[in-house]
Amino acid sequence: MKKLEKQKAKKLGVRIQDFGNISQSSHLLMEQNSRLGNVRVKLPDSDVPLHVGAYSYVREGGEINNLQSIGRFCSIGRNVFLGQQRDNHPIYWVSSSMSVSGDYKASKEYASIGNDVWIAHDAVVMAGVSVGHGAVIGRNAVVTKDVEPYQIVAGNPAKVIKLRFAEEQIAALLASEWWNYDILELKGMPFDDIEKFISLVPELKTKAEYATVSIMGRKVSPQ
Repeated sequence: MKKLEKQKAKKLGVRIQDFGNISQSSHLLMEQNSRLGNVRVKLPDSDVPLHVGAYSYVREGGEINNLQSIGRFCSIGRNVFLGQQRDNHPIYWVSSSMSVSGDYKASKEYASIGNDVWIAHDAVVMAGVSVGHGAVIGRNAVVTKDVEPYQIVAGNPAKVIKLRFAEEQIAALLASEWWNYDILELKGMPFDDIEKFISLVPELKTKAEYATVSIMGRKVSPQ
């Protein structure tokens, strides 16, 4: 059955390495050309699906928990934990052991990842954190608070190292929302020259249209 669902997803333009790693209660909405490697997915509430944008991928290892969205063109490395709950255990109860604290309920804060975000290997993004468009998260970083667009952060806890671009360039990129345009037009753009890119981005005309695949109860269906 898992093999058949994997093949069905592939035909619809979505790659899932192992359906056995997705919990029965998890609900994913994945745009065409997105990919999940051998990563565990255990979302807390099927009524809050995880949206994964086109041309984004999550490599093997790691885990996805309290996460609501991954934008388009995101690159997420190996052994990355996304939406890690801050309060899995009741540290302010008499005991943090669930053997005697079975009535404890963890919070349901959700993390979100913007478009064009790069998260390096072994990073952790805590639940409730928002990662802005174009941000970069360094290897082994533990992200405990929001990351603004185009910031580069690293460390434990993660701190801002620098901005990827000048503030006026960042404003122009955010205003352009280039990730919403058709891939064929984007491939003709000078991504290696930010000033030229910004000057040409107003000429983009065709918005992208991606089919969305729903994965619920480890079963695949067009959305």
